[in-house]
Amino acid sequence: MMRQALAFLVATLVLSPGLCAAEERQRPEQVQSDISMREISIQSNFTGVKIVLFGSIDFSKAPSPDEAPYDVIMVVRGPEIPLVVRRKERIAGLWMNGESKTFSEVPAFYAVLASRPFRAIASEETLKPLGIGFTNLDFSKTTDAGDGFRASLIRLQQQRRLFQESDDAIGFIGRSLFRGSVDLPVNVPIGRYITQVYLFRHGKLLSQSQSSLQVHKVGFERVVYMLAYRHPLTYGLLAVLMAMSAGLLAWTYFRRE
Repeated sequence: MMRQALAFLVATLVLSPGLCAAEERQRPEQVQSDISMREISIQSNFTGVKIVLFGSIDFSKAPSPDEAPYDVIMVVRGPEIPLVVRRKERIAGLWMNGESKTFSEVPAFYAVLASRPFRAIASEETLKPLGIGFTNLDFSKTTDAGDGFRASLIRLQQQRRLFQESDDAIGFIGRSLFRGSVDLPVNVPIGRYITQVYLFRHGKLLSQSQSSLQVHKVGFERVVYMLAYRHPLTYGLLAVLMAMSAGLLAWTYFRRE
């Protein structure tokens, strides 16, 4: 009896690694991700910053580092804000503001990067519900996308570097590690940013991960910002008072000369 129990124990120990490996191969892949910084403070000397997004694939089934069957898309999205787009019209020889359209839900910042071109990773039917890519952004439920205002908004945001789209911007390190980087420009809006990482294989979404980033002003810049946006009347009166004081001082100085 003792010999049978010992033999069973030895067999269990021998077979356990194989069973664990088989069980691990059957588990679905899971993506884990994070960002290099969770908080960005903007002062007068702020010139922009680069953030790094990185992650790994748990239970990766890649046969080797050179044969990774996975694709990764990263999205960095800022808070939703309303934006107005105006069409320039030539009236009596002068360029003036004409028809305008308000978009009620525009990301203050939007960057999307991928391990290879988006359309090669997944179909439009898969990317659209996820809001991946400029063409799949939903600025508001009632906006007509065919009137040219939407394209103008995207172009203007790209010129300000507030909209960024990069193919082949994510690199794999080994079988399961990956990383990518995003440049936040000097004019980056403040607020809470969401970073989302999507894992694909053969055009199918396998897993996704999310984290957050806070961008805020500090010091004197924060005081000015809070006055301008939360107490505009006080901010305007102070601006007029400072301008009058500066003009009075200049007048007094040059009068003595």
